[in-house]
Amino acid sequence: MKKLITTLVLLLAAGITFCQPTLSPLEQAGTDLYKQGKMDEAITSFKKALVENPQSLYSMNALGNLYLMNTNYQDAYTVADKGFKLTGGAPNFMVVKAKAAIRINKAQEALTMVDDYLKTHQPDFMMLFVKGSAYNVLGDRQQALTYFSQSLAANPDFPDAYLGRGKDLDDIGRYPQALKDLDKYISIRDDNATAYYYRALVYFHSKNLDAALGDCNKSLELSPKYFEALEFRGVLYTDLKQTDKAVADLNAAIALAPDLAVSYYHLAGAYMYAKQYDKGLPFINRAIEIIPNAQEYFWIRCRLYLYLNKYTEALADAQKAMALDAKSPDSFLLLATAQYNLDKYDEALQVIAKGLVINPDYYLLYMLRASMYRDKGNNALADADDQKAKQLAGNIK
Repeated sequence: MKKLITTLVLLLAAGITFCQPTLSPLEQAGTDLYKQGKMDEAITSFKKALVENPQSLYSMNALGNLYLMNTNYQDAYTVADKGFKLTGGAPNFMVVKAKAAIRINKAQEALTMVDDYLKTHQPDFMMLFVKGSAYNVLGDRQQALTYFSQSLAANPDFPDAYLGRGKDLDDIGRYPQALKDLDKYISIRDDNATAYYYRALVYFHSKNLDAALGDCNKSLELSPKYFEALEFRGVLYTDLKQTDKAVADLNAAIALAPDLAVSYYHLAGAYMYAKQYDKGLPFINRAIEIIPNAQEYFWIRCRLYLYLNKYTEALADAQKAMALDAKSPDSFLLLATAQYNLDKYDEALQVIAKGLVINPDYYLLYMLRASMYRDKGNNALADADDQKAKQLAGNIK
């Protein structure tokens, strides 16, 4: 009930109202169903009301917001656009249309709408929030943070701005501030699966795996088919060395979205870290079929091949990874490892030397070269590289 009451308050604050002098029976039924938390039934009632009266601004307004809440973003955009045009740009329809536009890859359109509105109106917290959301999708995180903060300055109790700002703060590594914002959001709305998922990410990045797992569990308790949370919990279980649980979650994620490569990639990683290399190969092969130019996918498969002593295949994947990004230190490391295992000693040394020119602080390349020198009896050179590797590794925070 807290979520429903909060949503009603926010809609009213944004100029969106469910109050109208005279409602049709279908509109009254839709309103009552909404207040009871019966979203799908409310949508059905308002759709029927619009068939009965295609010009009803009340039904358009209600339906647009309900579609937004139900993540039917294209439908929300369509109905809000109709109301927006009929009213000559009423702000309540503009807010719904802009929010929906952001979700269907029309963030620039949303930003333009809000900017046009603000040329003749004072900014309010909702318009500032929409601008922040648009900048977020457009990749301008600094502008997004600015407008989320301005939205909160205008309304310190607006939860969505805490959620948006908290996610952005996490993305730029400001974990204590991100955690504070997400805690605040959850104190206002404690039944949003996305908030717990976002906070789980913050805990994960802060190396608090147990807290991250707790929030993932809460997120999935609220929304059992929440793909991102399910997929992420599989990654957490991998890090916690609970392979069976990781495999179960990642397979469940694949069942929800069988055409997304990321779950196959993480499942291959789970098997690799459990030293079940043969089991990982089919999944990374599938990931590469879906996305054939992801460098990290070739890294994983190359490592699996190395563990399985399939050095020719490992070399081919390392070369593919190098072709995708010729500066990545991991590609140099894997390529040199494969070459050395194929007795291409001089070629491996040349790759390491080139890699250290581009990535002089990558200690693993020194460690690999030290092992190669030691295998060949060059202990003095091996000792020097070992010392350099330890120095560089000690500088890693």
